[in-house]
Amino acid sequence: MLKYKKNNLFKIKKKKIGKIKIIGGKWKNRKLFITNNYILRPSISLIKKILFNWLNPYIQNSKCIDCFAGSGSLGLEALSRNAKSVFFLENNINIFKQLKKNLNLFNYYNNVIYIDVFKWLNFKKMKYFNIIFLDPPFGKNLINKIIFLLEKKKYLSNKTLIYIETEKKNIINFPNNWYIKKKKTVGNISIYLCLYLNI
Repeated sequence: MLKYKKNNLFKIKKKKIGKIKIIGGKWKNRKLFITNNYILRPSISLIKKILFNWLNPYIQNSKCIDCFAGSGSLGLEALSRNAKSVFFLENNINIFKQLKKNLNLFNYYNNVIYIDVFKWLNFKKMKYFNIIFLDPPFGKNLINKIIFLLEKKKYLSNKTLIYIETEKKNIINFPNNWYIKKKKTVGNISIYLCLYLNI
């Protein structure tokens, strides 16, 4: 269970395993599990609801990547709403083991990779993704670093959508060809939906 406190980050009750729900699509109300790990900070239902309302016109048959997969909540939410595929990347071994268990519950076994996202993006040659989820651990200044790498390695095609979840105080250096379609702040968290235009 997740508890939201105003003006604080989201806290996980002190137990080994918690549960969160899929909030929409064919798997609505099905549960997945989260480990009690201080690094893990799953998106709460309110934020997921806002995000997937934004993504609703674009999610069908999309190719997605969840760069900091954690529990798999965002990627599974996309698959529940008929995304074509999702790459799940996670570099914490304990979180990764639980991620695989969660995906197994939904009979999804493809593209689940235990690796540092920066290493993967540097060396893996993929054409592009339609939707990219960027929800890294807070306090590590990872957003600007990964934006630079996505640009450098050309993982963005025309009209790729990029979701960003970060601390409200974080200053993001958006490239000139990234356009902010949507933005909202919930407590100390800011969320963005950006559009990449190759012009």
